[in-house]
Amino acid sequence: MLLIRLITNTVPTGAFRGFGGPQSEFAIETHMSHLAKLAGKESLTFKKEHFVKQGEETPTGGKFYEPVKLEEMVAKADSLSDYTRKREEYSWQKGRLRKGIGMSIFLHGCGFTGSAERDHIKAKVKLEKKEDDTIEILVSNTDMGQGLKTTLSKIVAKVLELPLEKIKMINPDTDRVPDSGPTVASRSVMTVGKLLERAAIRLKKEWKTGEYQAFEENYVHPELIPWDINTFTGDAYPTYSWGVNVVEVEMDTLTATTEITGTWGIFDLGTAIDDTIIRGQMEGGMLQGLGYGSMENMIQVNGLIRQNSITDYIIPTAMDAPKIVTALIENPYSGGPFGAKGAGELTLIGTAPAYVAAVEHAAQINANKIPFLPEDLIQQIDEVNRKKEA
Repeated sequence: MLLIRLITNTVPTGAFRGFGGPQSEFAIETHMSHLAKLAGKESLTFKKEHFVKQGEETPTGGKFYEPVKLEEMVAKADSLSDYTRKREEYSWQKGRLRKGIGMSIFLHGCGFTGSAERDHIKAKVKLEKKEDDTIEILVSNTDMGQGLKTTLSKIVAKVLELPLEKIKMINPDTDRVPDSGPTVASRSVMTVGKLLERAAIRLKKEWKTGEYQAFEENYVHPELIPWDINTFTGDAYPTYSWGVNVVEVEMDTLTATTEITGTWGIFDLGTAIDDTIIRGQMEGGMLQGLGYGSMENMIQVNGLIRQNSITDYIIPTAMDAPKIVTALIENPYSGGPFGAKGAGELTLIGTAPAYVAAVEHAAQINANKIPFLPEDLIQQIDEVNRKKEA
C-alpha cells in the first residue's frame, strides 16, 4: 500500500455532533433530490423507491437486522406538516415572495464503528449499594447538558424499583470509576445504559438490605455483527436510529432572505427513557442543524480562521428558533436498555439538507453547498435569470 502524506493549509476538523454524519447526509440527500429532478420525479417519490427494508444489505455488506419504519415515519411527517399538499402548491409560484418546503430522510449508526467497542473501548460499569441502601452509579461518561445523569439513574431506578432520589451519579473521578468509554458516538445510553441495566438486574437478585454490595459489568460484543477492519466490510453498527425532517421557508427573491416558518422532526430512537430529555435532544439538534445549513459560515485563509469570535461566527439564537414539532416512532432495540437507541448525533443531521431542499423548492434552483447564505441564493437566482434571458 502506498501512503502519501501532504501538508495543507486547511483548518483541522473534528466531530460536529457526529463523525462526518452532518456532511455526508447533506451530500446524500441533496444528491438524491437532484437525481430525482433529472429523472423527472418528485423527490420524495424517488427516495421511496430506494427505501431499505429489514433484512436487506447495508453499504458495507452488513445487514439491517431491526425493523425499518421509514414508511410510517414519512407518513407521520406528511400528516404533521402537510408536506405533500404544500409541495404541490408551492411548485407553481411566480413573483418576488415565495414559499418552499423540503424533506430529508436519514439514519445514524449507534455506538462505535465496527468492532471498536469490543477491541478498543472494552467498556466496564460499576454499581455500588451503600449500607443505607442508596445506589451510586460509577461510570466514566460525562453529563455535559444532555441529561445523561437523569437517564442512567432512571434506568437503574426502574430495574431496582426504587425512587429516583435513591440513585446517585456524580461527575466522574477517574480514581474511582471504571473506564466505560468516552461520551461520544451515540453510545452512552445504549451501550453504557445496557451495562447498568444488567448490573442492576444482578443487584436486584442478590439484594441484601443494610449491606454494602458492588456489581460490575463488562461489555460483551453481539455475535451477530461481524466486522473486518482490514476491508471495512460487515456490520458497521449493531443498529441504527432513523429520522425524517421537514423544513418550510418563506423567501424574498429580491433580497435573497429566507424565514423558516416551520420545522418538523420524526425520529426512531428505539424507546425514550425520559421524554423531556429526548425532546430537548430533538429540538436542540434540529436548531443546531438549521444553523449549520443557513448561517454558520467559517472562512479560512492559509490555515487561519477569519471568524475569530462569536461576533463574527453567527449561530442561531432563541430569536432564530422557528416552531419545532417533534414526534417519536416506537421501535425498541433489544440491545439497548428498555429498548433505547442512540439519540445525540441523529437529531442534528437532517435539518440542513431539509432546509436547503426547501430553499431549492422556493427559488427553483439547485444548491450544492452549506451554509447556503443569502449571497449564494442571489447568485443562483441571477444565473437562472440570465439563462432565461439568453
